Amino acid sequence: MGDVLTWLLIFVALFVLMVLAVLYTVHRALVRRNQVVNGVRSPAPMAWLTSSRKEARLHRRLRAAGQRLELVPATEGLTDVMRGLRVELVELDAHLVTVSRRPSPTRRADRGELVVRVQAIEDLVRRIEERSRGTGVSLEELAERLDVLEAADDELRGLEPG
Repeated sequence: MGDVLTWLLIFVALFVLMVLAVLYTVHRALVRRNQVVNGVRSPAPMAWLTSSRKEARLHRRLRAAGQRLELVPATEGLTDVMRGLRVELVELDAHLVTVSRRPSPTRRADRGELVVRVQAIEDLVRRIEERSRGTGVSLEELAERLDVLEAADDELRGLEPG
């Protein structure tokens, strides 16, 4: 009987540890998902991941801008701009949380400035994306190269004996 109770206790302890590990993993994933910049914990509440409040939607727009910025390859001319923009993202996210805690009339008055700043950040990220793409090959150039290769293949097939 004692062996059964020991095994039962071990099983329950392992089950509780497993549940705790899963909860910890889910919590860490949500914390990472809530970040505006990778590696910097956001002061925004977890509820903002799905909330329809205006401040929550602005936070999600900042997150999207931060995620898009992370996808841009760091080039020599853009590194400092991107670093400054990441700092601005984190600061604006913290300011957004502060504004969300103010009384309603004050919050509404400050919201206009926040919207303008979020739009400015989104515009800067878009411009950085366009500039980083400008260093690559355009679709037209790729299409021209492919046309040349196909023409060369056709010409070679015409030269092969039959």
